[in-house]
Parts: sequence; C-alpha cells; structure tokens
Amino acid sequence: MAQLLRRLDDEVYVEYNTFGLDGTDLPQWGSPTDEIYHFVAAVRLESWDAEPGAADASWTPVSSATFVAESGVVAIVAMLDGRGHDFLIGPPRFEYGVDMYLREPEPGDGHATGECEEAWLLRFWPIRDVFDPITHAAPFSYIARGVLYYSIDLEPEQLVQPPARREVPVPVSAVADWASLRADPDLDTFDGWLRMLRRKAEGRGVTVHELLRAAGVDIEDGVDLTPASCAPPQTRAGRFKDPLIDRYYAEQARRGSLSGRDLGVDRLREYADGERIAKELCRGGTQTFSVPVEGRGALYVAAGVSRRVWRWEDDMLGGELMDEGLTVDRQILARNVWTRQILVSGIVTVLRRDHDRRGCGDTVWYVVRDAEPHEAARVLCAEATWEEDQDQRRALDEVAREKLIDLRATYRSRER
Repeated sequence: MAQLLRRLDDEVYVEYNTFGLDGTDLPQWGSPTDEIYHFVAAVRLESWDAEPGAADASWTPVSSATFVAESGVVAIVAMLDGRGHDFLIGPPRFEYGVDMYLREPEPGDGHATGECEEAWLLRFWPIRDVFDPITHAAPFSYIARGVLYYSIDLEPEQLVQPPARREVPVPVSAVADWASLRADPDLDTFDGWLRMLRRKAEGRGVTVHELLRAAGVDIEDGVDLTPASCAPPQTRAGRFKDPLIDRYYAEQARRGSLSGRDLGVDRLREYADGERIAKELCRGGTQTFSVPVEGRGALYVAAGVSRRVWRWEDDMLGGELMDEGLTVDRQILARNVWTRQILVSGIVTVLRRDHDRRGCGDTVWYVVRDAEPHEAARVLCAEATWEEDQDQRRALDEVAREKLIDLRATYRSRER
C-alpha cells in the first residue's frame, strides 16, 4: 500500500493561467478554469513512495503525467516572477508520475489567507530509476584556451562525444534504497531541539524551565513546552505571512542562529527550504559536514545530487579523519609536507548551501553527507563511462592549436 512521505501547503500567484514545474522536463501547465487569468492558487504538494489511490471526493481529477526529475526537488513557478516553495519528491534522475486535482479552496489549504480562488493537489510518486551517464552525467564540452576566449565556433569533433561503449554496468536502484523515499519520524526540528535542551539542563542540574528563563524566555514552571512557549516574545510566530518562513524564523531565532543577520523574505525562504530538504535527505543520525565545491557549476549544485569533491585536510596523526566525513571512495591525491596537509577526494551527496561559510571566486561551500552505495555507484559509473582517451585528447589539442594560430593570423592581417 502506498505511503504518504511528506506534504507541503503553499500559495502561488499565477499569471496568464500558466505555470511550470521547476526541476522537471514537463511542459507548462494551466488551470482548467478558463475564465480566470491572474489568480492566487492554494497548492498542496504530496510525495508518495508508490502510486497512490484516488484522492477523496472533495477533489476533482484534472490530469496525469510522467516526467524525469533533475534533482528530485520541484517547485511551482509562475510565468513571470512567482515561485512556490521547494519540495522534495524523491531521488534525482527518476521517472515520476504526477496526478493533478482541483477543488474550491477550503480552510487549511495553502496559507489560509482567504485570497485563493482555487486549490490544486499535486501527488508525486516514483516509477523507476532512469539514470544514464551518457544523458545525465556528460562532462563539459572540450575546452581550448584562447579558442573559447575569442568565441570561435567549435567544430563537431571538438565537442565531447559519447563513448563507443560503457566501461561499467549502469546501476539501477530500487525505491527502498533512497532515504528521500522513506518516511523518517525524526524530522521534527522542535522535538530535536527540545531533546538537546533537556540534555543541557540535566548537565547543569537545572530544569528546562529554569534554563529557558535564564535565556530570557518568560515561562513559568509547569507550562507545556511548545514552540510558542519556548520562544522569547520577539521571536514568536506571527512576523511573516508565510507560515513556513515564519516557523523557520522562530526556530532559528530561538537558537540564536540569526543574530546580526538582516535577512529578507526571499533569503529566509531559501534558507527554510534548504534546511527542511537537507533533513529529508538524511536518515536518523547521519553525519554531515561542509566541503568547498570549486570550478564550473559550483554555484548551482542542487540538493540531492551526488558528486566527487576535493579538499585540503589536516594530515592528522594516525590517519584520523578531520570531521569523520569524505570516506566514500576516499583518495589521497597529494601531500603538502610543509603545511602537514593532504589533498583528499571523495563522493558526497549535497544537502544545501552552507550559509555560515563564504567562498571566494568560483568556490562555494555546501553542507553534505557521505554518499550512500547506490548514490556513489552513479558517480563511479559516470567517471568510468567518460574517462578521457589520451590519444583523442592529443588530437583535439592539435586541432585547437591550429584554430588559434589561424585566428591570430587573421587578427594580425586586419591590423596592417
């Protein structure tokens, strides 16, 4: 029997009765209600571990479709600038089904603002793993210094070509392999915070209520511990119209994580979505850590994507790991004897950006976890599939040099 994994209620302003589903290969959609063009829609997104049965009788079926997810994270996007919250439906490079339903808005739909003109229900479920390294993990096209700088049109032989054969079998995972397709009862952030607070109070020999009062919370002994009662007055809910942003802000302010930061609604939405999805991509007790991602594409690594990363680590006595991370297909590539550091490579799964660490240039820090076996298998398959042939590379280098010599000769002739 299909199991509901997670649900998210949202509101989206729709323009010209057109919206898309970011993170998929689906075409644009529209509401079946033809007489309205600009409206607020209450949207309920649901992720299931298998094809669910029909929704209850209050919902009217509208359409069904199948698609391939890019990263496993989707979002409703309007024609101009409207965008809903990011929502995790499952693993990347899976084929999914989606059913769309329609009804008149009811209390509890969306953000319950009373402005919604109709309500949608989108139900997602995984069908099968469709990862293909040739389609989904192709490297950047052949790079020739000087040629790209002068914007020369590259010949077909200069582009990366699919290999003649696969070096390793393409891994095919099952739904049950993925953390994002398993219900995890440990995702309640308030409960996790409360458990930590109880341990802290016990260690100091005080009650939780006494510890909260010492932190500036006006709470009496015996009062139920809830998100509202545990928060200082200035951080309690009600600051933002969007309840997901409001709840995130209250939780972070209670922890002191937002001190000294002046974050707008858009940035808070990004942070709230990122941290929620990061938790959903992990199993209970998963070790997370931060790594720098450098080079092309570093700015836009999506949550749920697995890839190889490199970083310098302190060369610790006895070969101990710096933060107990970067253990999957771990390779020591170089040693700096002077600084006592090693350059290490390993395979990780990206969870979210690390907002506490700023990169420089094309370096971005991400919070990651070690890749699980089925995730690492995809990366290893892509690396073996696209391993560069050195003879072909030398031939392409010669083509690039010839084109660059011709280009410089052309420029010199124009200067005379």
